[in-house]
Amino acid sequence: MICYNRINLWGIILAGGDGVRLGPLVKKIYGYLRPKQFCTFTGTRSMFRHTLDRAKILISPEQIFTVVTKHQSQYSLEEIKCQLPETIVSQPCPRETSAGILLAMLMINHKDSDSIVSIFPSDHFIKEENRFMEFVKEANEFVVNNPDSIVMLGVHPDRNESGYGWIEQGNKITYEGDKTIYNVRKFWEKPDPVNAEILRHNGCLWNTFVLVGKSTTFLKYIESSIPEVFNASKPIKSALGSSSEETVIESTFPNIPAVNFSRFVLEKIPEHLHVMEISDVYWSDWGEEARIRNDIEKLDLCSSIIVSA
Repeated sequence: MICYNRINLWGIILAGGDGVRLGPLVKKIYGYLRPKQFCTFTGTRSMFRHTLDRAKILISPEQIFTVVTKHQSQYSLEEIKCQLPETIVSQPCPRETSAGILLAMLMINHKDSDSIVSIFPSDHFIKEENRFMEFVKEANEFVVNNPDSIVMLGVHPDRNESGYGWIEQGNKITYEGDKTIYNVRKFWEKPDPVNAEILRHNGCLWNTFVLVGKSTTFLKYIESSIPEVFNASKPIKSALGSSSEETVIESTFPNIPAVNFSRFVLEKIPEHLHVMEISDVYWSDWGEEARIRNDIEKLDLCSSIIVSA
């Protein structure tokens, strides 16, 4: 167990997606469609609960914000009832990853302008959870000393995967920690199969989309990379903490442009990105049925899913 007392460390769990690609599998298990992050594919907890419990290894529960979407409330309320209401960031409607990250980041920055924030997708499988969170802790320490940087966690690939984001490393960074960190030469969001093969051959890493940086730094790069998104959110920023906050979010959020964070922010700022190389951790993005079935069979996980086709 990690013992860590840095009070300005916050987390964002992204749990607002619909997960349409897993629709057939979800319907087979549950008998109806349900957002994938609120589904249990292994063990007794949903993917969201796995993510929340993992984040709590390092971050205080009251400082973990969960982004959900309003139309999913019948499912999300079952899973987030253990969290404080003020940590639930409810999007009025889906507006891609940038808007959800921006909304939660504005709320955290309003509460703590010196905050360091870790972003966690809610649909990933991680076997060695404590070790994984040690890397997040080390990324946090790197950000303390390099406040203008965003650290991405990267995994060595075991196949050519065009459904993931890839990171092309630059020079290795020398610093006081015991983990390996590189500059980022280029970020590739879901390359075609030919480029994925080249990237793997060149030793590039998969991007887990677990990101760590100061809230002020995230907001700065969002503003410079996608000003149309940042500017559209200004009424929300002005209303935070006031009696009109919820009303302003309801009226403003649907007008924020729907923009992918990886493609329109990360790909534009490689000079401000660093990647920490994860070792001895099994990580998988459970966004596709084939990956889930493969991992359940490969790792002999307890599951109600029939692995055979």
